[in-house]
Order: sequence, then structure tokens, then C-alpha cells
Amino acid sequence: MAEDTEGAAVNSAAPAVRDPYSTTWFDYDLGVGISFPGAFSNTDFDNHGDNATLPANHASAGAFLDLNLGATLQFGGLGVAATGDLQQFSLTSQSSGSSSLTMQIGRWKALGAYGLLDGQLVVGGGARIVTMQIVEQNAGTLLTMTGLAPETGALLMPTGQPWRIGATFRTPVTGGVLGSGRSVGGLVLPTNIVEPWEAEIGIAYQLGPRPLNPGWENPRAQEAELRGEIERDRDKRSLEYALELALTPPREQAAKRAAQQAQEQALRAIEDEHIKETSEQLRAMRKARYANWPREKILLLASALVTGPSADAISVEGFLDQRLERVGQQPTVTPRLGIEGEPLRDQMMLRAGTYVEPSRYGGGSARQHFTFGADVRLFPLAFWGLLPEATWKIGLFVDLAPRYQNAGIGLGNWH
Repeated sequence: MAEDTEGAAVNSAAPAVRDPYSTTWFDYDLGVGISFPGAFSNTDFDNHGDNATLPANHASAGAFLDLNLGATLQFGGLGVAATGDLQQFSLTSQSSGSSSLTMQIGRWKALGAYGLLDGQLVVGGGARIVTMQIVEQNAGTLLTMTGLAPETGALLMPTGQPWRIGATFRTPVTGGVLGSGRSVGGLVLPTNIVEPWEAEIGIAYQLGPRPLNPGWENPRAQEAELRGEIERDRDKRSLEYALELALTPPREQAAKRAAQQAQEQALRAIEDEHIKETSEQLRAMRKARYANWPREKILLLASALVTGPSADAISVEGFLDQRLERVGQQPTVTPRLGIEGEPLRDQMMLRAGTYVEPSRYGGGSARQHFTFGADVRLFPLAFWGLLPEATWKIGLFVDLAPRYQNAGIGLGNWH
């Protein structure tokens, strides 16, 4: 769908996608969420597979915490967004000689996008940044790595059609070690951290009376004719004032100029009030247009994510065990399916989906996930005047698979 701040996390065109609810030239969207993978049982977080194949003293991970946050700002056809996904988990390794290790992995994005063809084609790009730290309770930070690389995306959403297609491509990120040294905390350091290239394509199709791509009317474009007419009137009056002043005797010109300025000031006040009233009327019409649309819908979504190989990469567990455990040697494909509906009009949104997670380990097998989610409308809140008043929502989700369970909660704008 590539909408709102959540969409910016997966498609760099999303920041410039203007939704039908947006009735002003400037708009914004905020989102924050937290989840606890494996909080209720042991988890195979990265689909390693059969733990029986691992050495008895292999590294293990636990106490997972995942924090997501982001913001989007829109100025007409232009949109910018910043998102972050911060994962933290504890590590236990018999090989390193260290205790109470914590891994922190950050995936950050800074994006810009623009809508073309009246918003029917949106293109965007930006940078994805990867950071990784390993912290030891007593010794502090043992390892810090960071890197960045570009990504690009596009979304085709023809006005009046019940479908849209999105695609994105992310170049590989390679991050080097900050600082010097080849060994620290009993660990031989890697030369870099790698996040492989990714290519993703997805399609959305909506059933029911609610339009998927109704088109977005730029408020300034709607007001352009009126503003242009007023500017032409002002230019005409300026010429008339100059002619009148030229025909006025020199001794009377000062008084004439003062009278012209007073007259122009009064006329401009009337015109500015007319622009304001017309702008408010047009906005009221846009809001009424959105409010009168039916909300009944069934939204179907499908996508496929291709993840490239990582040459000479080893797993995090292999790094901690100080053994050569290759990972990501072949490209992998992750297919996804989803469905969304609104059983309680303007109060609740429900979602369900499934995806197949391939294993990045040699000899590993894919596993299927089942996901469920809901958005529940809350109440208007302006955060003590710090933000324009908006209606907020609470989001809940669950992700279930063999050797993996995840649940989380989020807060964002309700539309």
C-alpha cells in the first residue's frame, strides 16, 4: 500500500502518497510501536533451524526487544520521512569469555519522495543506515559498526482504479568497524557488517464500494485560479494608480499617493478575506467528500521480497562462537499475502496474513508465519498544544510460526 509512516518503512515512495483524508497542503503522520519477539517462549529468531546440529556450547540469544518509530511530513506533492527499527537482545557465548553481552542493531531510513501525474505515480529515494553495537555489562561497548547505502521506490496508483502496484530496490549496506584493533573482549572482530540488497514488488486490490485511488486534490491548485485572478486585478490597479499619479499636479501627488495606498490596503483586506473564506469552503468540501465515502471494503495484498546473497558472511552466532558458520550464500524469496477489513465503521480495522520466511543458513528450511492485527480508534489529542489536534489509534499485532512468537503494540494517527 505504501501509505503513511508504516509504508515508508518498506517503500521509499510512501512519504509523498497523499491519502484521501488529507485535506490540507501540509500534513503529517507519526507512529511508534514496540514488540517482544519470543517473550513467551524460546525463539529461533533468525530461523536457524535444527539446534541439534549446533555445538553444545553454541551462542544463544534472548530477551528480544524491537522498537519502531517514524514521522512523515508532507508539503503538497513533496514528502519526507524518517523511520527507525531498533532491535536489542542479550547474547550468551561460551567462546568469548565475556558475560552479559547485549546486541543492538539499528536500521534507520531518511527518505524523500514526490508525486507525479496528479499523484498517480509517486517516486522516492533516500538512504538506509545500519548500525550495530555489542555491549558488555562491565566493559562497555566492545564493537561498533555502521554503514549506509541508497534505496529507491515507486508506486503506481491510477485514479479511479481499485488496484495499485509498488516496487522498491535497496542496495547492499556495508558497515566498517569504528575504532581500531582486531580483537576485543576475547572476540576476533569481523571486518564489516553486511545487509544484502533487496528487491520487492507488491500489489493491492480493493473490493467493495470504498475507492482505493480516488485521487488527491492539491488545495493550492484548487485556489490557484482565484489567487491568479486577484493578482491580475492588483497588477491592473497598480498600472491605474501609476497613470493617475502621472496626471496629478506635483503639489498634489503626495496626497494622491496616500489616498491610493489607503484604498489599496482596504481592497486587499477584502480580497484576503475572500481568499480565506473560499479556502475554508474548499476544505470543507474536501472533508465532506471524504466523510461521505462508504467505508466498506475488503483489501487484498500480495508481495514478494527477494534478498540477495552476502558473500563470505558468517552469522552472529558464528561470530560469538568464533567458528565459521556461513549465512546468506544464496538469494532467497519471501512471499507475503494479506487481507484487511473494517468490521466496525470508523472504529476498528482488522488484518490477517501469512508469509514464508526462508532460512539464510545452509541446509535450513523455510517456515510459514501467520499474522493478525487490529487498529482501534481512540480519541482526539493535541499533546498539550504541541501538535495539531488529531484522532489517534492503538495498534495490536501477533506473529506466529514454528519456534517463533511475536506480539506488539503501537500508537499512530487514525484515518
